[in-house]
Amino acid sequence: MTRRGPLTRAEIVRQALVVAETEGMEKLSLHKIAAAVGVRTMSLYNHVDDKADVLDAMADVILSGIRIPEVDEMSWEDGMRDLAHSFRTAALGYPRSASLVLTRRLNAPAAMPVVEAALRLLNRAGLEGADAVHVLRAFIAFLIGTLSREVGFAPTYAGAIPGVTAMREQELVDGGLPAVAAAAAELAVIDHEAEMEYGLELLLDAVRRRAAALS
Repeated sequence: MTRRGPLTRAEIVRQALVVAETEGMEKLSLHKIAAAVGVRTMSLYNHVDDKADVLDAMADVILSGIRIPEVDEMSWEDGMRDLAHSFRTAALGYPRSASLVLTRRLNAPAAMPVVEAALRLLNRAGLEGADAVHVLRAFIAFLIGTLSREVGFAPTYAGAIPGVTAMREQELVDGGLPAVAAAAAELAVIDHEAEMEYGLELLLDAVRRRAAALS
């Protein structure tokens, strides 16, 4: 267990992401990270406090992939679209580690510029103070739910063999589920990008209406 050159915090975090993406978050441990960088486990503590510190740093790397839009050079709608799509791209870049930014309470400095940009965009939409924060949290909840489903952390009706659910329409009707039967073919398949676009536009429409009501 030897290595050449000094160990750095950045390398520890980089290798932690490699281990997580290769073996899954459930297999990630300080012991495996140490083996990946070629040192004994105790040597990691010269650079990180504990596993939670490593997880926070991993989340920071993922979030740093979010491109911050030029808030003053585009409409607030386009800015929010850009943030949403960039968040999706950043999370899907580390699909097996995405839970770090989708299911954990974040302590990641890279999240703050994203929050700043989103609030400034919502301010431009006509929302201030508590209203802006409520809408920001609604966007975050939407993105977390949508992306959790996409990377497999949340249940979805899709994923079955296309057509199987549709073939059971009469059974669903007989079971007192006519609305499910009518939507069976659509429920059996899912286009994650299209689902996100649809939900995002619904949110943007709601923000416009809310801002108009407050003006």
